[in-house]
Amino acid sequence: SYDAMTKGMLNRPDVGWMRFPCVTPSWDNSARRQQGANIFVGSTPNKYELWLRRAAGIAMGRGKGDERIVFINAWNEWAEGAVLEPSDRFGRTYLCAVRDVVNS
Repeated sequence: SYDAMTKGMLNRPDVGWMRFPCVTPSWDNSARRQQGANIFVGSTPNKYELWLRRAAGIAMGRGKGDERIVFINAWNEWAEGAVLEPSDRFGRTYLCAVRDVVNS
């Protein structure tokens, strides 16, 4: 589930080097992998925004200066089901989530 994935990513233990948080609006790589695909179900713009907000908090707390980075996978990775750009289903709500987190 998307919820389990986000929880797992947010609860990863600290390591002895700089690790940048990464979030994804959704994930389904079955188009590229006939066997062994990963499909995370249950993503919504609100859940994505909560994950991004927590990841940004982690980045701000751990990093200094230009190291305060959160990677977003991906802008328009249609083959992986990781779509941040506007869509028929959610409109611009995933992009608005990014805007809201950046502006808060």
